[in-house]
Amino acid sequence: MSAIRTFGNWQRSWTFILVAGLLFGLLVYRLAHLQLIFGSELRDRSESNRIRLIEISPVRGVMLDRNGRLLVSNRPASTLYGVPSEMEKDSVAFAQIARILGYDAETFQEKISKTRRYSFLPQRLQRDLNFECLSKIEEQRDALPGIFLQVEPKRYYLTDIAAHLFGYVAEVSHKELSHFPNCKAGDLVGKRGLERTYDRFLRGQKGHRLAVVNVFGQEVGELEKSRRLAPVPGKDLHLTLDYELQALAESLLVGKLGAIVAMEPSTGEVLAMASSPTYDPDIFAGAVTALDWQRLLSDTARPMLNRAMQAMYPPGSTLKMAVLLEGLESGEIDSNWNVRCHGSLRVGNRRFSCWRKAGHGRVGIYDAIEQSCDVFFYTLGLKMGVDGIYRAMTRFHLDEKTGIDIGGEASGNAPSVDYYNRRYGPDGWTRGYIPSISIGQGEDLTTPLQMCACIAAIADGKVWRRPHLVREIKDNDTGEILVPDNTLEKPIEALPVNIRQIREGTRRVVMGSRGTARFLRDDELPMGGKTGTSQNPHGEDHAWFVCFAPYDEPQIAVCVLVEFGEHGSSGAAPLAGKIVRRYLETQAWPFGPVAMGVASETN
Repeated sequence: MSAIRTFGNWQRSWTFILVAGLLFGLLVYRLAHLQLIFGSELRDRSESNRIRLIEISPVRGVMLDRNGRLLVSNRPASTLYGVPSEMEKDSVAFAQIARILGYDAETFQEKISKTRRYSFLPQRLQRDLNFECLSKIEEQRDALPGIFLQVEPKRYYLTDIAAHLFGYVAEVSHKELSHFPNCKAGDLVGKRGLERTYDRFLRGQKGHRLAVVNVFGQEVGELEKSRRLAPVPGKDLHLTLDYELQALAESLLVGKLGAIVAMEPSTGEVLAMASSPTYDPDIFAGAVTALDWQRLLSDTARPMLNRAMQAMYPPGSTLKMAVLLEGLESGEIDSNWNVRCHGSLRVGNRRFSCWRKAGHGRVGIYDAIEQSCDVFFYTLGLKMGVDGIYRAMTRFHLDEKTGIDIGGEASGNAPSVDYYNRRYGPDGWTRGYIPSISIGQGEDLTTPLQMCACIAAIADGKVWRRPHLVREIKDNDTGEILVPDNTLEKPIEALPVNIRQIREGTRRVVMGSRGTARFLRDDELPMGGKTGTSQNPHGEDHAWFVCFAPYDEPQIAVCVLVEFGEHGSSGAAPLAGKIVRRYLETQAWPFGPVAMGVASETN
């Protein structure tokens, strides 16, 4: 009997031990689960009740022109932050915050939910608060838990020029976060232009500080100033742009659709690049409103399009320089070759007209450029063939992007036999396509930037240089200067004698008695140039003019494209003349007044 009782006591003891052990095991498991899996998050929550990590945005690097003039800077702006978990405790206060910022409570909740990672971490609610919002928040701050204000730098464009070149900054999207590994939702990054290309230099590095907060999530002080990590400001961009020249170029395009590009032939530095119409990059400095974005998208003039490098046009007669050079280089013609122009040329059952209906008479290589005789180039193009025209364009890289240091550039189009075979089939096209592409029409497509690089190469006489916009990147804290690897030179690969003949033809365009741009003639400022008119199926023809000056010591090359400008001599050449004169004046070049009359030629 006692044995049975002893066994019963022993059984109850082990049952108790087993149950106690199981409960203790569950407790240990729960503690380990909380410590190992949720420990970091719970620790952050605990600390956030007392200490809050506040990020400090760095000052973005500025941009200056070639003469040191400040073009893009920053200004202080008030940003509202909030901790979602603390804001959402008080539904009345939450709705009031939403109303102050111009939202209804539901929309405001959706906005927060889209970008939140942890409900206990500060989240940027709105940048650059206006005075009305700022006043309301300051008045009611004690009744609005979980929010705080911080002064942050905001991008500031000191001038309304060069918007297409500067680009703009805006909040990084979720899709872009993989391209910006050091950013998180709500951070500002470069979206276009120089802001995008050089974002990693301009952005700088964030700092932080530890703030002490009360039970309502309101900041009451800073924990330790010694533990503050100062932000590292971004580096500055020193550009190749000339502010005065850029401003003039944009003023000349007011009320027009078109582009002006100016380069330094000896370096490839872009002195000016204007596109019209333009836009205000300041509207993108924070979170762009749906209304502003829709207004830009619905504008039929397409102000966001950089016509200097993103729009392609038939180059018209500006291509004739390259075609003539290829004719000489290929041996199809020599310097004595000439053609009689009767005003048109028949090819098969089609007649191709010269712009001068009465004809030019006997035309040699210099006359062909000076007077821009179409019949001369129809005949030359037929001798060279499609691939001859193709080689003429590719010699000056008119079939590829120049590689300028801002994105979005168009590549142009240089048709070849392979191109026509792919597009129309081997039996789907004839020699009748050649006359048009011989004078820069048809499938020939280039950008104003490409044509400026082309005339700059002719001005130099030896090499084609890649256009670029940034001279150097400077760290003002350390004094370190970085020269970006954006220069590139490619030989023209043509005999010097042939280049000299092309250059002489361009000189006669402006300085000759029958030149299509002779109304720009100034004996004290000799220059080379070429007019062009490209056909436009949607309205009046587009006007082109490319030039370089001074002729013997080129310091500037210019390309002007005016949509619906009709004739290069009247619609584009006068604008280029003003650009050349202004720039050389700033370089103290001695010359007299430039005649700015309007020519009557149509090419």
